[in-house]
Amino acid sequence: MGKATVVINNRVGQGATLIVHCKSKDDDLGVRYITESWSFSFTPNPFGRTLFFCRFSWPGQSEWFDIYKGNRDWHYCEQCIWNILPNGPCRLSDSGEFDVCYPWNPKSLM
Repeated sequence: MGKATVVINNRVGQGATLIVHCKSKDDDLGVRYITESWSFSFTPNPFGRTLFFCRFSWPGQSEWFDIYKGNRDWHYCEQCIWNILPNGPCRLSDSGEFDVCYPWNPKSLM
């Protein structure tokens, strides 16, 4: 298994800057201010235990999501490309569409 790359595209609308803070158990990638897109790469754990979660904030909203879960994404995501939308993140599928969509993580787990 080689490197994996996560690409985050800002699609929250109205020219808003997307503020993103991604972390794993071992790495804090810091706060990023995304007007268009941002990416990061890493070497996944071969046992499917890699987890990167991100806080996403823009005017009037703050959410979080597990942007890379090894047991969910390893076989799809040599490059995981995500559109971040107000109602949740959507991943680019094999069909070339951003049609693999998820809800935000529950706020009770924040």
